[in-house]
Amino acid sequence: MRAAGRWLGVTAAAMSVAVGAAACAGASARRSTRAVSSFGHMAGYVWTGRVTAVSASWSVPRMSGHGDAHASTWIGAQAIGRPRRSPFIQVGTVEDRGSTHPTYGAFWTDTIRGFHPQILFHVHAGDAVSTGLTLIGGRWRINIADTTSGQTASFFTREEGAGGFDLAEWLQEDPGQTSGRVTHYPRLSTVRMRALAVNGTVPRYSDVFAQWMSLPGRDLAPTPLRDAAFAITRGVLTPAGRQYLAMARPQNAGARTVDLEEPRWTARTPARQIERASRAAAASEWRYAAALAGSAWPVAARAPIGVMVREVRQEAAVFAASARQAPTSLVAWRGQFAPIVPRLVQLAHEVRRALHLPELVSGPVSAASARRSG
Repeated sequence: MRAAGRWLGVTAAAMSVAVGAAACAGASARRSTRAVSSFGHMAGYVWTGRVTAVSASWSVPRMSGHGDAHASTWIGAQAIGRPRRSPFIQVGTVEDRGSTHPTYGAFWTDTIRGFHPQILFHVHAGDAVSTGLTLIGGRWRINIADTTSGQTASFFTREEGAGGFDLAEWLQEDPGQTSGRVTHYPRLSTVRMRALAVNGTVPRYSDVFAQWMSLPGRDLAPTPLRDAAFAITRGVLTPAGRQYLAMARPQNAGARTVDLEEPRWTARTPARQIERASRAAAASEWRYAAALAGSAWPVAARAPIGVMVREVRQEAAVFAASARQAPTSLVAWRGQFAPIVPRLVQLAHEVRRALHLPELVSGPVSAASARRSG
């Protein structure tokens, strides 16, 4: 299958990899009545590649205010690529308040448990906690320690032990956006994660993808990763960032349309159908490249955007050729995109970082979308 490489747009990530339904308050098919804006319900960093261990530490954030509110701070690992059940496991802390007093707890959960938090012990705001997930012989070892109180939990589970895990995650979450319950994200002291590691090594800033959280009237974003640490602060879109998102929105919508259609093409697909879809894709990408090339950008973004324009035009030319005449070999046709896709993935990452934009959004992914750029 061709790895469709045109997700360069608004809510698509720098790659169209996305974090699965990792809602520690419980994933639900019911739609919350609370509005969810474009950047998702998690803020932090995601690393892609083969994952066998994830770890981090933080101080339990303190809740303030009144009323029902819920949040969680956690690390996780996920195996993307399965359309219906993506293996996933997480460990961290929950920040929870009903109508009266806040409570805090150490928890773990996974796909098998429906993302419902399994409370291991209670903690207090300000406590220092350290967490770890390690895959050993088809079993996950789960560790969480409150180094302030001395409470610990460490155990093995075979749940989620199978599958190639390729996402490591360090995230702060607003569970109310996925739980089906109308709850609020609380006012919290600054969330600061430190001692980040994946597979026993500190991840490089260039290799992680920033994820933003959208709340009513504001966004939260991670600070740059420095010395294996970051904080969650208010995310502010620059005028150039807004301009980029506005340009990318129609291109992203057009790309999604052809991405959903193209995997179903076979040798028996009518030539007119392929030509029609290719014509629409080519036109969308020509317009997008022209918009990018014709705009002024901050110095940091000019070089990657210039290269991106060339790559998008190259992909548009492939589509234009198949719009004039459907390819005689779909395998060979799809192969033409193979060298373009990884370059677009990297370029989109560089552009979004230069423009201080979210590089990843949350939501379930399919096997096809996991290979797209964005």
